[in-house]
Amino acid sequence: MKETLPFQVNVSSMYGAPMGRAADSISELSGKVHLRHVPFYDGDYDQGGAYWGGGEPLFCAWDNEGHEVYLRAASRESAKAQLLNKNPAITFYR
Repeated sequence: MKETLPFQVNVSSMYGAPMGRAADSISELSGKVHLRHVPFYDGDYDQGGAYWGGGEPLFCAWDNEGHEVYLRAASRESAKAQLLNKNPAITFYR
């Protein structure tokens, strides 16, 4: 069975797409963290239907406790640096 990534969870509704997604603080991330680029479809929407608008690439970080963080960064390395700057205790998969 294929794992559903946080940004793939459907958030569309009969009232339209939400602006972004609910997120936790970077300080709430703990342990080993997944970090993935969020691809956009149909313009500036993620796979689950949330609207993000234009700008730098979007990344999603999440831990095994269920905390999620979304951030803009020019690259994965830049996103890692932003996360580590605010939470040096985390490590990353891959």
